[in-house]
Amino acid sequence: MFFKKKPVEPLKDCAFCGGTPRLIKCGDQREFLVYQCSRCYETPVNFWEAKCSERAARKFWNHRTLEAVHIINIYNWVKRTALTQENKE
Repeated sequence: MFFKKKPVEPLKDCAFCGGTPRLIKCGDQREFLVYQCSRCYETPVNFWEAKCSERAARKFWNHRTLEAVHIINIYNWVKRTALTQENKE
């Protein structure tokens, strides 16, 4: 029986600046992989939390991107609400 490989999830752009991610090696012997934004150098995890496989690093990058988008949306909502409150007063 052969197992089907899961399709590779496409990398998302950086949630902070829209830059493209690049795969870098880290660790004492450069055995761990993590994606880092090529423009703002943001990483989804600390270097000591990096993973060994490219697939795991990709999963962390895409997951962090979703979290960052939610945080940015909440920040923008709070900012708009505060401006609306000021205009009413």
